[in-house]
Amino acid sequence: YTTLFRSVKRRVVVIKHFVTIADKCRALNNFSCLTSIMSALGSAPIHRLNRTWAQVNARTTQTLESMRKLMGSTKNFMEYRDTLHKADPPCIPFFGIYLTDLTFIEDGIPSVIKKTQMINFSKRAKTAEVIRDIQQYQNVPYGLQPVPELQEYILRNMQSAGDVHEMYERSLAVEPREREDEKIAR
Repeated sequence: YTTLFRSVKRRVVVIKHFVTIADKCRALNNFSCLTSIMSALGSAPIHRLNRTWAQVNARTTQTLESMRKLMGSTKNFMEYRDTLHKADPPCIPFFGIYLTDLTFIEDGIPSVIKKTQMINFSKRAKTAEVIRDIQQYQNVPYGLQPVPELQEYILRNMQSAGDVHEMYERSLAVEPREREDEKIAR
């Protein structure tokens, strides 16, 4: 594994490949996988690879930045929410935003109206609205065919990936921390 990624050029190719996959996920309205890939590319073991990222071409960097902007949390994920609502099915939304919405409803709106001690149906209606929004994306399936070899490859590599501490150690092995004089020279 580590010999495969020891070369900066190889790591750049892998980053470009995953940005391309994320962009394809965006085109397929698969915002869940898009977010997962974006999260992985932004994780400490990968984000810290300065010499590698310095070699990533402008086009790939621009694509990555546009996806970061799309999935950005600015104004309660406004750009993502607009894109999601305009998307033609099939679609796989990023579920984390729904969980956040449900948490805000649960924690921010009282379950009982204090004056009357009656059930707050407005809160229940807001919860139902979020659940309906989730359900609407389950109506249209993708017409994609599974590729067992690819599924096995992904599963095998996910199982051998290790935890984030192991990944960070691998990251340090392939690209050790720079000394201050090296940073200045670069």
